Amino acid sequence: MRALRRLGIGAKLVVATVFVLLVAGVPVERLAARDMEAALLAEHSPRAAVDAALWRSRRAMLIGMGAVIVVAISVGAATTFFITRPIRRLTRFALAMSEGDLSTRAPLRGSGELRQLARALNHLTSELSRSIADVRTERDLLAGILDGMSEGVLVLDRDGRIVLANRALRAMAPLGDDALGRSVIEAIRNARLTEAIQLAGKRDEPVDVEVELGRTLPRRLLVRVSRRKSPAGLGRDARGPDHDGASAEPGLIAVFHDVTDLRRLETIRTDFVANVSHELRTPVTAISTAAETLQLGALQDPDEAAEFVDVIDRHAKRLRHLVDDLLDLSKIEAKNFRLALAELDVAPAIDHVTHLLGEAARRRRVTVTVDAAALPRARCDRRALEQVLMNLLDNAIKYAGEGAHVTVKARSLDQQVTIAVADDGPGIPPHHLGRIFERFYRVDAGRSRDLGGTGLGLAIVKHLVELMNGSIEVESAIGRGTQFTVRLSRAA
Repeated sequence: MRALRRLGIGAKLVVATVFVLLVAGVPVERLAARDMEAALLAEHSPRAAVDAALWRSRRAMLIGMGAVIVVAISVGAATTFFITRPIRRLTRFALAMSEGDLSTRAPLRGSGELRQLARALNHLTSELSRSIADVRTERDLLAGILDGMSEGVLVLDRDGRIVLANRALRAMAPLGDDALGRSVIEAIRNARLTEAIQLAGKRDEPVDVEVELGRTLPRRLLVRVSRRKSPAGLGRDARGPDHDGASAEPGLIAVFHDVTDLRRLETIRTDFVANVSHELRTPVTAISTAAETLQLGALQDPDEAAEFVDVIDRHAKRLRHLVDDLLDLSKIEAKNFRLALAELDVAPAIDHVTHLLGEAARRRRVTVTVDAAALPRARCDRRALEQVLMNLLDNAIKYAGEGAHVTVKARSLDQQVTIAVADDGPGIPPHHLGRIFERFYRVDAGRSRDLGGTGLGLAIVKHLVELMNGSIEVESAIGRGTQFTVRLSRAA
């Protein structure tokens, strides 16, 4: 029975024809033999003659039946070949279409139902090609949007496994090529993110969480995890178990916003406000206290009055320096500090600054030596260069200590003009060198305030040097002094 089911239409037709002929032929042959036997016996023929006649009759009938069967098979085979040939063509076309070849078309041969079937298959192929093209267009558009987003997008299925991660997320989080199909805890390994995803799966509202991802350069990311929308036409009540009994929840989507720079700026702003408040509080308090003391009677004593007036003057100057540095730094960072770069000799600028700070160096018994002979011109701004040298040389005189030696040396090297300000003071500990150019950063805060420093000088120096397309670096060793080196482009 199974073998018969596997046969095609033509084979089944031939088998049916043979079966019908056999079923019909056997009774006919028996009836004919029985009638002949009765006729022969009625004529009183010998038994042997009767048997021979029956045998001849039976043989002739069998030969005739065989010939009929052969003819029937031939006719049936030919008929089925011509009937099934267009069906086989349609079958091959359907198989090609199922394998993805939508460019072929079914032949429109014959008439009747087969022609209608071929036309329907061609229409189906055209519609399927159009639908696939639309899907590919939408897929490419979606992929382009996702890859062009600055926010990271993570899509999870109902089992919590990753089905999509865009390019931005792969840059934010340490996601490998094997992330798809894995759970979040396996691919990203962040406990807070995993907890937020689990919580979002139990709630209707989105869950917001801030996480830190990455080891070498960690990034602060604000993540919003929410449920994916159900397919069109399915409300929440339509969710039910699927064929394997699992929940038919569509899954979750997480959007990652990189807030690293924002948090850093917030920290800088907070630190800046705190530092400015602290720096202002000290001179303002000193000035206020001295003024109150004078008002309470110190004006009557010339010696005390002079002392408190000196306090007011000293701290007023400190306030003025602080405000001036803040304004300069604000202009520089806001790109409002315009420089006029030109080809200038650096030696006159060095001599000018050294002369201005000569009295401060004599008071502290600091020897300043200048070595800046036979130099090519540098491309820089005179006012900015003098301010850079003023800050560097002033710091060297202040912090090197009494009786120290300070050297200002200028050289031409590799298409650059280098200016090095070195001292033989106590030096700077190595762990401070990486932050020495930050605003309000001090190696020794108490000593710096006693000497009148604002904590902004080196930050201003770094910005000015960079605005002149140069660079600055610091080298220091405990007990062996400190050297700041400014590198400027040599004039063409």
